[in-house]
Amino acid sequence: MRKIIFSVMTVISLFALASCAKGDGDKDYGVEKVYIPQSMADGGITNVYNVPSGEGEYTYNFQITDETVEVFLGVLRSGKQAGEAFTVDVVVNEESSAAMATRYNAEVMDPGLYTLPEQVSVAAGTNSKTFHLSLNKAALKEKAGKKLVLCVGLANCTAYEISEKASEVTVLVTVNALNL
Repeated sequence: MRKIIFSVMTVISLFALASCAKGDGDKDYGVEKVYIPQSMADGGITNVYNVPSGEGEYTYNFQITDETVEVFLGVLRSGKQAGEAFTVDVVVNEESSAAMATRYNAEVMDPGLYTLPEQVSVAAGTNSKTFHLSLNKAALKEKAGKKLVLCVGLANCTAYEISEKASEVTVLVTVNALNL
C-alpha cells in the first residue's frame, strides 16, 4: 500500500512541477483597487493613522514648514500592471470624524484648521501619488494638549474600483507630540 501511495504522489508531483511555466511569478495577478495606504498603518485593523507615528527622525509622517504642518497621505492602486491614468476625489467624512472623536477622546478638526486637495490624479504607468493634509500651524498651537481627528476618504475614481476597507483613514493628531 505504501508503494502505491508513494508512486501516486510522485506522479502528482511531477505533473505539478511540469505545469509551472517559467515566468509565472512575473504575471499580472490580483484585483486592481484604489485605496489610501495610510489606512493600513496598523495592519488595516482600525484604519487609524497616528500623527506623529512615533518618536525619532525615521518615524515622523509629517513635515513642519513656516506656516503649516504637512501630513503625508497618498493614493495607491493595487495590482502589478502599469495601469492607466486615473483621478479620485478626496473627501472628508464628518459623521465618521465625529464618531472617531468620541472613541479617541479627541476633537474633530475645524474646517479652518486644514486644507486638502479636492482631487488627486495618478499618471499613466504609475500606481500612486502623494498628497498632503495641510494643517495651519498657528491654529494647531492653540489646540495644545489636545488630540484632533479627521476622517479622510476617497470617492468617484475614474478608472478603477475603490477598496471598501481601505478607502478611508482616520488621521489622529496628537498636538503636543508635534513639538511646535
